[in-house]
Amino acid sequence: MTYRNSPIVWLVMTHAEQFLAEVEAFLERSNMTASAFGKAAVNDPNFVGDLRTGRKPNLGLVDRVHEFIKSQEEAAAISSEQAAAE
Repeated sequence: MTYRNSPIVWLVMTHAEQFLAEVEAFLERSNMTASAFGKAAVNDPNFVGDLRTGRKPNLGLVDRVHEFIKSQEEAAAISSEQAAAE
């Protein structure tokens, strides 16, 4: 278990820090660059960099990012299933 996944750390993190940790975890899992993620998710290549320097996104933006991550992970799962079936 990494420290980001530790329940104790989650208790002391702000919502913005938790959101950034979710984005960073997705970037690591997907091997997507921060700028590509920002451009694809919210049409802002500086989005992740801004989060890293303290930007606090509004709830609408957070929802858009969560939907983007969900869609990307679902697409990756489908691709993996199709590749396994071949």
